[in-house]
Amino acid sequence: MIFYLGEAVLFAALLLTSLQVLRMRRELKRMRAYHAEFQQVFGKTEAALEAIQSTVRDLQANGRQVIEELGLRIDAGRRLVGDIDTLGTATGAARTGAGRRANAA
Repeated sequence: MIFYLGEAVLFAALLLTSLQVLRMRRELKRMRAYHAEFQQVFGKTEAALEAIQSTVRDLQANGRQVIEELGLRIDAGRRLVGDIDTLGTATGAARTGAGRRANAA
């Protein structure tokens, strides 16, 4: 009689263990699905970060070119202003000299 009681307890333990194993198997399947989804999202995030890095590098290079071009144009503008001032001073002196000669005559 004790043998049957022990066998019933062991059978019940086997049933509970089997149920736990089935529950854990379902949990593992769900976790695998989450892991696959996580890998996809991580891959997309990595691709987006690479695109951002590439864009930042391009912006830095283009920004550097724009700054250099702006510097060249500013220098050219300053030279032009200097030339205009020089011409204005020479023209003003010529007009003043011509005006004095006309007044003297």
